[in-house]
Amino acid sequence: MVPPALAALLGQSDQPIPTPGTGWALIDTGATRTCVDKAVLDELGVQATGAVTTGTAAGPAQQLLYPAKLNFPGANFEIEFGSVIGVDLSGQSIAGQNVIVLLGRDVLSRCVLVYNGPGGIFTLAM
Repeated sequence: MVPPALAALLGQSDQPIPTPGTGWALIDTGATRTCVDKAVLDELGVQATGAVTTGTAAGPAQQLLYPAKLNFPGANFEIEFGSVIGVDLSGQSIAGQNVIVLLGRDVLSRCVLVYNGPGGIFTLAM
């Protein structure tokens, strides 16, 4: 969703606050920072605030940074980010739902993650 500062600015100028993007978040223990699908950020009208060079499987890539707020319904857990990395997650889906977020270690550092490989289950406590 748009960060609170942008929501307040839109409200003050009587502009509609964009509806939050919805989709799946994929846990990415190899990601230092959380990444959000750039298409979702574009739909929200969030403007880039900077850039960062990231390491990907294809080598270094320049990516834009965006302010954002993530909300996990049912978990009563929200995180406002100074910045997330905007990436192309098009075509990524789980059970027909789009993957719109890669949860990086910046989020996981606030949680307890237990992965039971033989059982094929995980627990994420926030």
